[in-house]
Amino acid sequence: MRNWSTEHTKEVKKWLDINTYRGFEDLTLIQLYHELLARTLFFKPYYEEFEAKAVNLYIDRIFSGKPFLITEQHLGYLTREDTLYQPPHFFLTTTERLAQLSIVGLRNSLFFWDGSDEYSVNREFLDSPVSEALPKLFRDTVMVEIDLANGTDEEIAESLKAALPQWRKVRGIEADTSDSIRFGYGTIKKIINYRLIPMIDILVWSTLHKVRISEDRLSRLLYTDDDDEEQTRLNHQIRDTDRPLAIKAASIPFIRQFHLFINKNSHLKNIRVSDVMKIADSDKD
Repeated sequence: MRNWSTEHTKEVKKWLDINTYRGFEDLTLIQLYHELLARTLFFKPYYEEFEAKAVNLYIDRIFSGKPFLITEQHLGYLTREDTLYQPPHFFLTTTERLAQLSIVGLRNSLFFWDGSDEYSVNREFLDSPVSEALPKLFRDTVMVEIDLANGTDEEIAESLKAALPQWRKVRGIEADTSDSIRFGYGTIKKIINYRLIPMIDILVWSTLHKVRISEDRLSRLLYTDDDDEEQTRLNHQIRDTDRPLAIKAASIPFIRQFHLFINKNSHLKNIRVSDVMKIADSDKD
């Protein structure tokens, strides 16, 4: 890693315009969520092919001075109402997954097929849950079907909530609380006031260019003489609070907590971030 130089500052200032980043306050809360979700890709150890294409597209946009990655059209696709929504922690069974289960099931003699429309199930596995009959394909998951027709959303959610502890006990899978993050109105305010998104983008740039960047340099890039003294975050604040929080904000555990916050406060989903921040201020009063 090289040390930071004045040339690096000039390069960053070609694309970094804090006034442009102020526009994140005008996004809806769900848009802000997707902007951070997109940036988690930068910190993945490896990419699927479609993810690699997205990363290249995002890099081109950010470092040409266009930090808004999720367009209205893209958001419309991500939040489509005419197709099944896949929330965190759940996987809708795809045709590819069904084919995999069928082939492995045949190989493991769970059932037998004579090549026509007839099949017979091995009695040993007749009533076994698929996740128990094929444990190698379900190391951390269980496979379920949800009966949407015979219950309210609340009844279904409560049934699932009651079943989870027993499922964990049977499968020996503990809840992952190692990266537990508290997320609330104040967190939204910190994302904006601590300028975490431009900080993430600067950190990504420095990593791609293999240069070290100090907290003092971050402070000088993120804040200018146009900022009020009380708004300016100093190097020790960035070192102790802002930089660790920026890295955390681009992590999957943080995104999951953000998503949980939106689920619990669905009325805020399409509210502007600046208005959500006002709620955080009113809670202090």
